[in-house]
Amino acid sequence: MSYRVEAEWDDTGWWVVTVPDVPGAITQSRRLDQVPADAAEVIEIQTGEPVNPDSLVVYPSLPGEAGEAAAEARRLRAEAHELSERASERTRAAVDLLHRRGFPLRDIGKLTGITYQRAQQLVKS
Repeated sequence: MSYRVEAEWDDTGWWVVTVPDVPGAITQSRRLDQVPADAAEVIEIQTGEPVNPDSLVVYPSLPGEAGEAAAEARRLRAEAHELSERASERTRAAVDLLHRRGFPLRDIGKLTGITYQRAQQLVKS
């Protein structure tokens, strides 16, 4: 079974960890990466059943400006990743088209913004 785990930053330097679906399941973690193991332990104590920490879904919550800045950073990173994937796809397509039209690898590199070595790798793949 998967549980939703909520981790809220406390100004004392700890994450306050709760599991809404398990009454009384509350604990603290020093670091965010420790939350799943700590939450699994408290769930097991409350329910008597072992829980795999990897099956837990952690939702961290930061108050105020810090939370907003972290959320924006995650959003922008996700956008950058999506754009990078799209750029890779379009680069592969452009390299293929240019190569089929007979352009030299060095020109393909210049035209697509990659090295001619990378263009050669893409042509071979």
